[in-house]
Amino acid sequence: MLNKKSLKEMFHFTTNQRKTIKIASILFVSSLPYLLFYQVILSLVVDNYMPNQNLKMVCVLSGILLIIIVIRFAFDYYTETKRKICYYDNDKQIKSKIFSALQYTNVSELDKIQTGNLLELTTNQSFNASQLFIWNFTGIFAVRLRSILVISIIMMFINFKISLIIIGIFIISYVILWPFYNANMKNYQQILKTILDLQGKINEYIESYSTTKTLRLEEINMDEIKNLLEKSKSKYLKTNKILALHTSFFTLLTFFAIIITLIIGGNEIIMGVGVASTIMLLIDYINDINDHMQNLLSHTHGILNKYNAFLRIFKITNLSKENDMGTKNLNEVQSLEFKNVKMSYDNENIILENINLNIDKPMTIAIVGKSGSGKTTFVNLIPRFYELLDGEILINSIDYKNYKLNQLRKNISYVFQEPVILNMSIKENLSYGLDKIQFAEIKNVCNQLGLDKKISSLPNGYDTIINAKTDLLSFGEKQLLSYARAILKNGDIVILDEVTSNLDFKFEQNIIEANKSLLKGKFAFIIAHRLNTIKEADLIIFIEDKHIVEMGTHNELLKLKGKYFKLFMTK
Repeated sequence: MLNKKSLKEMFHFTTNQRKTIKIASILFVSSLPYLLFYQVILSLVVDNYMPNQNLKMVCVLSGILLIIIVIRFAFDYYTETKRKICYYDNDKQIKSKIFSALQYTNVSELDKIQTGNLLELTTNQSFNASQLFIWNFTGIFAVRLRSILVISIIMMFINFKISLIIIGIFIISYVILWPFYNANMKNYQQILKTILDLQGKINEYIESYSTTKTLRLEEINMDEIKNLLEKSKSKYLKTNKILALHTSFFTLLTFFAIIITLIIGGNEIIMGVGVASTIMLLIDYINDINDHMQNLLSHTHGILNKYNAFLRIFKITNLSKENDMGTKNLNEVQSLEFKNVKMSYDNENIILENINLNIDKPMTIAIVGKSGSGKTTFVNLIPRFYELLDGEILINSIDYKNYKLNQLRKNISYVFQEPVILNMSIKENLSYGLDKIQFAEIKNVCNQLGLDKKISSLPNGYDTIINAKTDLLSFGEKQLLSYARAILKNGDIVILDEVTSNLDFKFEQNIIEANKSLLKGKFAFIIAHRLNTIKEADLIIFIEDKHIVEMGTHNELLKLKGKYFKLFMTK
């Protein structure tokens, strides 16, 4: 069943089109003369004036019909054009709302959603949902039900007894078929879920095609896709069977109504109280009602499909937002302290526990430990990607939740393990999100990283268009671009998450050398598997079993001959 709360929220998307909808509704009502008089006038012409050779009345009525048809054409053209403008505007609003929600949604919420699902919701599903009110609801209430009501009234004036029986048949049929609507509601929900799962899987396989080939997972991937396609096919067939049953049932009812009309009407003709043209007119109206009922059925199933798309979209737009209740500005980070910090993604499985650290700027901190020990989780707490389960993090001796979130993050530069390259020029990639950055600064940082020579050799230099897949730059050079962007941001805190793990010796050395000058006067958190890259760090933290188990300089930890020593000796 349709949920009132969801419908109310759905109708909010029509705010910008209320005036257009009102005008369209008035025009819909204004077209009633067409429905009321078209067939009646035809009947008068055929039954009364043509047999009596009253050419004058035939011409007058024909002229009236022509005017009605022209007006109807103008109304239909206007309403159809405006209706499509409305649902394109709806589509824009829905997409905008989804994108806006994603910008401010908790990272922990986004972690649960497949990228493919988001792509499907922001493309096909949002466009489907945009038509729900403008297309399907107006199709039902403003067109189909209105037409059925008007035709029923006309039929009542033509022959009350026959019309009452016919209308009763269609009302009973609607009541009988109501359970089928509920069954299809569930089917459409499952179909949409299957479509989203399928889109998510396909997107995953495209993104990881190289891994698929190296691990020889093609057959496994194909089996998963086949299973999802088979599941989708099964649900579609089930839905189509119900639709076919509806169509067949209405056709049977129409035939039954025509038979009743012929029997009763034929009897009236024999008794001399009826005319053949009236019977033919009623049969014509019965077929009209059947057509409108069939279209009503089509619109109803369209509503179920698009309504379920809306429910999925609402789940995205109503995801919990980041907690940004801070009021303080943060101009500079001087000190950073972790006090008894505990972290869990699900409030059950503890990732970090009893984390304590108190440091002042400038300092380079290296974080080491086995895979899965919580190193990345540790640094992700600094920009508040996730909320703490317990404890607190202080910046300049103030709980960092008291700072505005944008103020906190503007002071943090983050370089991820995979380079983030946008489809734009190299210069635009490097200056993305940075206000008033000078080209001389960009060129200087690239020169220190050993990138300037390569970029300058490209056909358009710094104006060369690149993307994540382009082969104009190697993986290492793209990683250096991401690193350069972070440095140009000039945040007080720089986080480098295993940025050298996939780089060859040359690029690794470029970063090590550049760090000496580019990270001066900053907090630098470096996660590294290659321990030779962090030997000169001011502080090395070893994380294991959710805790900080060792902490000190490279030489101090070697002397301990503990966890770090064993790890260093095995590298």
